Amino acid sequence: MPETLSISRGAITTIKFDNEPTMNAMSQLFLKEFHEAVESVRNDKECRVLIIRGTEKVFSAGGNLHEISGADYEKAVLMATNAHYIYDGLLNLEIPVIAALDGIVYGGGLELALRCDIRFCTPETRMKFPEVDMGIIPGAGGISFLSKYISPADIAYYVYSCKQIPVDYAKQHGIVQDVFPRNELYTKAEEFAKLLAAKPREALRAAKHEITATMSKPLSEALQIEIKEFASTLQTDGKRIINEWFEKKQK
Repeated sequence: MPETLSISRGAITTIKFDNEPTMNAMSQLFLKEFHEAVESVRNDKECRVLIIRGTEKVFSAGGNLHEISGADYEKAVLMATNAHYIYDGLLNLEIPVIAALDGIVYGGGLELALRCDIRFCTPETRMKFPEVDMGIIPGAGGISFLSKYISPADIAYYVYSCKQIPVDYAKQHGIVQDVFPRNELYTKAEEFAKLLAAKPREALRAAKHEITATMSKPLSEALQIEIKEFASTLQTDGKRIINEWFEKKQK
């Protein structure tokens, strides 16, 4: 039984960060349990969509400062590399991943959320990178992933100052996709997950593969992936669904 999170399984699976006394800190224990949870989802052929959430007060306050402060250079490199590897597991899942963000979403918590395909939040959600005030910088991809949404100058503004990223700004720039009242957040996330779960699985897998490719690969390579995935999905569900659509139209 995990100590830092819980899992509710089904066609829509939810991983809930559930260690509020630590503000869902991303300790080495948390990373181990989160990695195991994600890999269990990867191997669950019934799961169509993954939702990741915290509690009402906190998604995650980020890394465990006690562990971080005790690391020498080599240990720090290993810790950051491990966090990247575990968070990147969300990118290469073949199903959509939705982050439902409420309360505190700081540092490593925001870095993890930026690996999710879709992010919903509430007006009370507080997102920021506080690392510079601690004498360090984000170490698990925060700056790099934020650069997919906002300008270098805006990244500098929020990372240097450690100011909160306003919710309305986050929505305007695609950091979050929608904002819901706190008492509706998880219901809305589940409703959207049900919408996705009803769609052709192979088409969603291929679309995610291409979207993820555009984040890290040269345009020419991403375009080749798009061509191959288009041809592949046509051979799986595409022809059948298109033919069914024509048959319905002719009736």
